[in-house]
Amino acid sequence: MSRINVRNISRTDLNLLLTFHCLMTERSATRASAVLHVTQGAVSSALRRLREQFGDELFVRTSSGMQPTRRALEIAPMIAEALSTVSALLGADAAFSPQESHYVFNLAMSDDLEAFLAPRLVEAVSRERLGIRFAFHQTNSSLWKNALHDPAMDLVICSEPKDFSTNYSSQVLFSSSYSCLYRPGAGEAEPLSLEDYFAAEHVRICFDGRRGFIDDLFEKAGHTRKVTASFTHFAGALTTLLSSDVVATIPTFAARTFCQHMALTLCPVPLAVPSFRCFMVWDIAKQEKPQHEWIRRFISQITQGLE
Repeated sequence: MSRINVRNISRTDLNLLLTFHCLMTERSATRASAVLHVTQGAVSSALRRLREQFGDELFVRTSSGMQPTRRALEIAPMIAEALSTVSALLGADAAFSPQESHYVFNLAMSDDLEAFLAPRLVEAVSRERLGIRFAFHQTNSSLWKNALHDPAMDLVICSEPKDFSTNYSSQVLFSSSYSCLYRPGAGEAEPLSLEDYFAAEHVRICFDGRRGFIDDLFEKAGHTRKVTASFTHFAGALTTLLSSDVVATIPTFAARTFCQHMALTLCPVPLAVPSFRCFMVWDIAKQEKPQHEWIRRFISQITQGLE
């Protein structure tokens, strides 16, 4: 066991560490002050003292909120662990009340999952009059570890996570097939025949903008899609679908979601494409925290029976 430097601790107001943790989680002095039940001026004063204590800016104000410096990211896990230990010792971590808590759950996922799940989560929180909030972030099944390296990140939701390790835990939420999506009157039949499908021009959504697994699958079956454009996110692909005679082959849950809000048509893919599973993934160090146990149950209930 490492020795405790009593002199260093006696010189430090431990509430400063709590302010640091809230700033790291909220990325906003205003929201941090609400969580801490103090004025915004008190948070600014605490941040000034933290900067003196650590000899670093720690947080830099930007148009998208207060962004942590490299030094802040280095010390954040240690501060979070220390506060967790103290909280457990004092018994303050014994319960979590989503009705009274203003905890912001940071959830990372791709934008198709975000479009599918975010409305359901927000609607349930509103319906049940809960105090908790959400902050949604972008990731995917290849970059999920990068998201969870952020100490403020609570969960990742993605298709089967690549390079999984024992530092993390996961749970299957639902499975999905694939569907074709295109605008009405684009000249294709419903459902698309194999001939119509490969005669059409296609848009592809792949996180790196390159060839996707569907292209490999079709090539093995002796077919090649005519891909007019590749996108790393769904927004550009959707506006292109609305204005051009092209086809997108995307997860069925996303196709149904987009069809509900846009003048688009979906139909089955005329060639067999394997279904896939969506997972909820988290850092195992957070597994037994009451708020994490609650959010995992909450998301499991919301996604039950979805596809």
